[in-house]
Amino acid sequence: MSGIAYAGEYDLREMKILTSAGNVIDVKNIVQVIEIFEDINSPSLSGNITILDIDNIMENAPMIGQEYLSLKISTPTLEEEMIDFGENIFAIYKTLSKENAANDAQIYTFSFCSPELLRSNRTKVSKSYTDTIDRIIENVLRDSRYINTRKKLFLETTSGTRKVIAPNIRPFTFIKNLTDEALSSKYNSPHFFFYENTKGIHFKTLQGMYAEGTKGDFNTGDLEFLEGNDTQPNPENVFQRVLEFQVNTSRDMLLNTRGGMLGSKMFIHNLFNKNIDGGNFGYFDDFDELPRMDENPIYNNSAIDEENRTIGDFPDAKIFVHPSSVMGSGYDTQYDNPNNNYTYKTTGIFQALQRRNSKLLELNYGVNVSMKITGNTTIAAGQLINIIVPVTGRVHDKENDQYMSGNYLITKLRHIFTQADKKHEIALNAVKDSLPKEYPINADSREPFGDKSESIEINYT
Repeated sequence: MSGIAYAGEYDLREMKILTSAGNVIDVKNIVQVIEIFEDINSPSLSGNITILDIDNIMENAPMIGQEYLSLKISTPTLEEEMIDFGENIFAIYKTLSKENAANDAQIYTFSFCSPELLRSNRTKVSKSYTDTIDRIIENVLRDSRYINTRKKLFLETTSGTRKVIAPNIRPFTFIKNLTDEALSSKYNSPHFFFYENTKGIHFKTLQGMYAEGTKGDFNTGDLEFLEGNDTQPNPENVFQRVLEFQVNTSRDMLLNTRGGMLGSKMFIHNLFNKNIDGGNFGYFDDFDELPRMDENPIYNNSAIDEENRTIGDFPDAKIFVHPSSVMGSGYDTQYDNPNNNYTYKTTGIFQALQRRNSKLLELNYGVNVSMKITGNTTIAAGQLINIIVPVTGRVHDKENDQYMSGNYLITKLRHIFTQADKKHEIALNAVKDSLPKEYPINADSREPFGDKSESIEINYT
């Protein structure tokens, strides 16, 4: 990143508000703070802008929630990765606050979102589809009656031809339902997410995100490695420094057990012949079935009781019941293929649903961290990063923490552009579903039990 004067430098190239009356207000020189939010669990970008209005511009063009915002921001030398919403503009949907400032100035904060979110909330899909799930989603996104987006789409292909009816439902709700049922044709993975980041709209599995590799290394340690010269660190190295770091959640055993992350049971009720089928899911049995960020589980696979069972050997912890419409072919009739090459066998339904449930819990209640870094426009939600966490304490060999370090997935982030100091920072949440080093296993480790007490017989006569 040669050519950057300091870490966090950015260039606000364009920022205009388009009013419902047709006026165009250039707010580039009066904006104070810009925030842009990304989340792999959200179908839309959102954000806030704070404006210091000295000349009463906003009063002359009243804001009523029907305005639009054009925005272009770049990191010097990274123009090809510019945050560009000059054509695919944002929709301003509310005034968050209005405050008095010195010299009769007004401070306004406006909230904005992608216009696709507004379109989803004012339209309904009432239509039948027979196609792969990825093509159904693409149709809904491009259809002028529904989302009508012109943005870049990054859609991972799915297996099987799905027969589905959208029952007068909001487009994004319909897509969310399809996301929960989709299987990747490449990875055979049910871990799909539908989200928007500054690069475009994505329908992608976790495995598809992992395959793109890491987007940078970030170090939570001290400043020694950042030395550039006697007076100022090298800006390129400062990008690697974590400004703030916090572990939010680290393996909530109670929630992961009750929720079925570690083990679950599925009962499949056949609506035609009234039979009950199903199967069990175990975290350790399933661990190597799909690509992960690293190689080792986030839990220890040691026995915990006198019967040598592990924490993944208790399927009754969570029980699912799923109806099916299977006829004599042994395949679910909701899925169709003219060549009888059915993807969704009854025996595979429970695996997909249980796998997806386990993964979502793993991301929420596994290893979850938040941190703040120096910003640049290449970083986005849905990317992998490598976080280096040095060992702390007075007695250590200065090696990195081999369990907390490693690859993390950015699940959500907030771009913060501050005009007062012309600085870009990113606050983000990141999770990991595996570790670079295996936990040691102690064969003698068991849940503590006391000696069995003798039963005492009580006679009430």
